[in-house]
Amino acid sequence: MEKRTIRVTGNYGEVVPCDRVVFVISCVSTKPSAEEANESVDKRQKYITQCCINEGGKDLKENSLLSKNGEMYTFIKETRVVLNSAEKCETLRNRFVEKLDNSIKIHDFLFGFKEKTQAETSKRAFTNACRVAHDKAVHLCNTIDMKLGECVQIEELNSNWVKDSNMANDFTEREYRCTVTAEYQLIS
Repeated sequence: MEKRTIRVTGNYGEVVPCDRVVFVISCVSTKPSAEEANESVDKRQKYITQCCINEGGKDLKENSLLSKNGEMYTFIKETRVVLNSAEKCETLRNRFVEKLDNSIKIHDFLFGFKEKTQAETSKRAFTNACRVAHDKAVHLCNTIDMKLGECVQIEELNSNWVKDSNMANDFTEREYRCTVTAEYQLIS
């Protein structure tokens, strides 16, 4: 006699605040000599770097470019820093706009997640989707007056970060969703 089974689907989604924000600031100076342009940018750049470090910035990277247009030299230095919150980026942006005004360009923030956060979120979503599937199977078994046996198979159908979620409040959060199917034995 073939064993009877029941197959159910479980869905789970959660909103997760971004814990990795990339912040890019560019300093530009145009002067009659390359040395003057470099010195002008360097002063501001040292201030920017120190402020970023004070706010817990990691992975600071700098790129620079010197160009000549006619008799003038333009020096551009770009700083890329990784912070762990949008609030810290806003604090820095406000400070830099107030102190450095038009001598800098602040690029859009890039929001994301640390690898550990991604792994923990994925595991938590899978576990909760399995729990939802199990609860659904128990409810169905109660409805048809049978008992739920052991789980025969669990399959993850879909798991991903949702780009346009109406659950996430703004661009500093992302929704993660997971869908599983679970098959259970039925006991009479």
